[in-house]
Amino acid sequence: MDDFIILDGDKIMLRFFYVIIWNLFRAPYMISRMRYEADHPEIFSQQRRYELNQKAVRIMCNTGKITTVCYGKDNLPKEGGYIMYPNHQGKYDALAIIFCHQTPCSIVMDIKKSKSILVREFVDLVEGKRLDKTDVRQAMRVIREVANDVKNGKRYILFPEGG
Repeated sequence: MDDFIILDGDKIMLRFFYVIIWNLFRAPYMISRMRYEADHPEIFSQQRRYELNQKAVRIMCNTGKITTVCYGKDNLPKEGGYIMYPNHQGKYDALAIIFCHQTPCSIVMDIKKSKSILVREFVDLVEGKRLDKTDVRQAMRVIREVANDVKNGKRYILFPEGG
């Protein structure tokens, strides 16, 4: 794997800022487009909204010269719903999964971390669930909704960030 790069923490942050700076001119257009499509699921299909997320990730990867190596997709079920539990080593793992996973999947993440700009649009485009870890009733409701969705064939990425 010659194109796979392992970066230490300082280099990752520099790369992160590099991507932000070089995409500042695209950000207003992309964020407003993502917001519009997320607010109008009756007009835009789930597949189209998911592809918009993938496009945003592709732009960020191209700008930051980030190569994503995807393997193990053959271990995922071909049909039906399932939940993926990434090990959450950094900020890129959710984006990498969405970038590599061709069929639409949704996200379950901490409500506090899902409110920032761009993250909100990503979550809303895939009709993600926000889990409030301080409210046990709300958390149970979300878990039941996800369980029912998985039974009905929906795919999820679960980010159980510690608190």
